[in-house]
Amino acid sequence: MKSVHVRLIHIACLALLASLTLTGCSNGEETEVQPPSPPLEKVTNVALSTVVRQDIQETFTLPGTLEAWEDLTLAAEMAGPIRWIGPKEGDRLKKGEAILRIDPERREAELARDQIEFELQQKHMERRRTLVERELVSQQEFEDARKVFEHAQAQLRLSKVALDKSTLRSPVDGILDRLLVDRGEYVSEGDAAAVVMQVNRLRALVDVPEKEILGLAVGGKALVFAAPVRGGSGPGLDGEIIHLSYGADPATRTYQAKIAVDNSAGTLRPGMIVQVAFSRRQLTQVIAVPLYALVDRDGVKVVYIEEGGKAQLRPVKVGPIVGDLAVIEEGLAPREHLIVKGQHLVKAGASVLGEGK
Repeated sequence: MKSVHVRLIHIACLALLASLTLTGCSNGEETEVQPPSPPLEKVTNVALSTVVRQDIQETFTLPGTLEAWEDLTLAAEMAGPIRWIGPKEGDRLKKGEAILRIDPERREAELARDQIEFELQQKHMERRRTLVERELVSQQEFEDARKVFEHAQAQLRLSKVALDKSTLRSPVDGILDRLLVDRGEYVSEGDAAAVVMQVNRLRALVDVPEKEILGLAVGGKALVFAAPVRGGSGPGLDGEIIHLSYGADPATRTYQAKIAVDNSAGTLRPGMIVQVAFSRRQLTQVIAVPLYALVDRDGVKVVYIEEGGKAQLRPVKVGPIVGDLAVIEEGLAPREHLIVKGQHLVKAGASVLGEGK
């Protein structure tokens, strides 16, 4: 019991000592209570883009298939053994370049024989002409000599044609895609001998839906892209519409379009699947914003703009969607600062710090 009283006395002394200490520190003056500081206003970092008018081309893209501008199967024009083959499969050919020769020695010999006969009959006819003028032979003898000469002349032309046909030549600049015969093989007239493809220019075949065909015209432009494989397709190649079918495919109700493609760089090959972009219409001097800049508020499309460091909500009327851009028909004006990043983090009147005006 005594220990409890001692503890109470000790606590009372400590309280008195603390009170005296506080009184001494105040020096008799009352302590002024400071009001709490207002909380700092939150500032959101955003990215801005200046609104401008621009021209936009609305396009649509369809798949297509490439084919060679010309895919030619060349046939032997005469019978005989193949004595010589020059280029190999895959080699590039110039127009008129020799691919193979069929028994050229025989044709050369026949040409030499007919050349001699032609010259002989030409001299004989000229002698008869001179003798007729001198009235030493009859006119009939001259006519007979002239007919023999003309026959020899025709035979010489045939021999020249035969020698020329004994060499199979490429009719176009292209690639020797396939050789169908071997050296030493005997071919008959009309036998397929080689396949040559003209690939510096290609055709893209595209099936166009009914709703799009009326917007296309022969002579119109297109862009042709290789179908992407493990990445982007690269820059497109210029194309021109060269044919639009008038009749629809009864099964698909589509119309075939043929597009000429410049393939002088050799980046495309016949048979490839491509993407062909056509122009649907041209929108001139419109205001367009990225789709991701639009915010949906209770079913209404809005954007946020920055004015004086504050975010302002602006309802907009959205027009056509062209790629990743939305045309704004009402609600925005040129030179306003559109919030294109961070717009989902702000409210109307919120403080923002913008970059990229």
